[in-house]
Amino acid sequence: MIIARYLSSTILKGSLMVLLTVVSLSLFFTTIQQLDNLGRGQFGTIEFARYILLLAPGMMVYFLPLSVLLGCILSLGSLASSSELIALQAAGLSLRKFIQIVTQAALIMAILTFLLDNLVVPYSESKASDIKSSGLASRVSMQSKRGLWIKDGRNIIFIQQLFPDGNAKNIEIYHLDEQDHLSMKTWAKKAISKQQGWQLLQVTKTYIGEQQIRQELLEQEIYQGNLSDQLLESMVVDVRQMSVLDLYGYIEFLKQNKLNHGLESLSFWRKIYYPITIMVMAIMAIPFVTGSQRNSNTGQRMILGIMLGLSYSVLDNLLIRLGEQLGLAAFLNAFLPTLVFMLLTLYLIRQKAITE
Repeated sequence: MIIARYLSSTILKGSLMVLLTVVSLSLFFTTIQQLDNLGRGQFGTIEFARYILLLAPGMMVYFLPLSVLLGCILSLGSLASSSELIALQAAGLSLRKFIQIVTQAALIMAILTFLLDNLVVPYSESKASDIKSSGLASRVSMQSKRGLWIKDGRNIIFIQQLFPDGNAKNIEIYHLDEQDHLSMKTWAKKAISKQQGWQLLQVTKTYIGEQQIRQELLEQEIYQGNLSDQLLESMVVDVRQMSVLDLYGYIEFLKQNKLNHGLESLSFWRKIYYPITIMVMAIMAIPFVTGSQRNSNTGQRMILGIMLGLSYSVLDNLLIRLGEQLGLAAFLNAFLPTLVFMLLTLYLIRQKAITE
């Protein structure tokens, strides 16, 4: 249908233009904030530029709900001001069909955002953190898709999966002697960050001698290296930048070790509901652009979109804090802000349908 393609392309172009503008401004301010670090240690111009660019995917995901809301209000409002929407309605475009077209366009953006959030952002955020920490700190590390390599004194450590709070999974520690020969290898299934160091669990130690190799199995062991909490924090990705699968694995890790997982569960469900939030934001623009918009200008629509976006942000924090105080389950608590805006959107659309 020509009308559907026209409206969908208008919505997508408007949302992408707003997203590009907002992300560009955010990158500009981030660049200004990080200028003091430029030239420190190994953090040169190339590393600085790579660090800034690698932050872009995460910013795109973060600002997309606001960009969709603003993009829909501005692009559809422009059509309303030029009476194009009225002409389309006269040509047979019903309110139900209009909502369906907006929902389909929002669904495309929601799917792309979900893929970006789970496939690109975890790698880009971890890579950006590694570039910055490697450039500013006097340590040797290398991060790849398989895991993380760190040189800690005479020990070389491989961490397959490093979680927030310094916890880790599948750790290999290669101990070198004074001649830089491999003298021992330590493997641990899990590691929990403690004040006195890492608590290694289900440990296998392999001693490598000139004549023989022997193994020793331990339930647990404390690794007292130079891996401080600050060092680990500089290398891990915040739970908000972890993929859904990684978050699920981390939650299971915390459950198995009887550790608190409230924040992680909340982040997990918020990622699940994020595509729904984007679709709700797009549909919310409909009541504000239908009907005659001759007396409305672009500035007024932009202020309206920003106010709605800020309202959602405030309501999101308020309801989540309230849900935590009431002890609501994470899957329900994470959905509360989106549910409130969804009900508000349905009410406004119903009122608009009644008046028309």
